[in-house]
Amino acid sequence: MIDRRCFILAAPLAALAAGASAQAGGVTLDELRREFESRPASTRRGVQNSLKLSGYYTGALDGAWGPATANAFRALMASARYRRHAPHWTWARHVQVIETLFFLDSDAYL
Repeated sequence: MIDRRCFILAAPLAALAAGASAQAGGVTLDELRREFESRPASTRRGVQNSLKLSGYYTGALDGAWGPATANAFRALMASARYRRHAPHWTWARHVQVIETLFFLDSDAYL
C-alpha cells in the first residue's frame, strides 16, 4: 500500500518536474507542422502572412507547409523576441505549440 505522506509530497514535485521538462524541451518544427496542417487553409495563409509581414517568410501565401514555412518558423524561434518569451511558458505542451504558431499575431509578446 502506498503511504499517503509520500503521495502528498510526490505529487507537487511531479507537477513541477513536468512543467520544467515542458519548458526545457522547446517546440519542434514537426509539432508546428502538425498543428499548422490541422488548421483551415485561410488560417494557414494568415500565419504565413504574419511571418511574411515580420520578414521571416518569403514564399507564396498558399497555406501549404513547405521549406519556406519551415525556415520561417526556424528563424522566428531563433529570434531574440521569441527566445525572450518562450522559456517562461509553463502551460501544457500543446498550448506552447499553438502559442508558437500564432506568436506574431499576439500583442502579449511585443
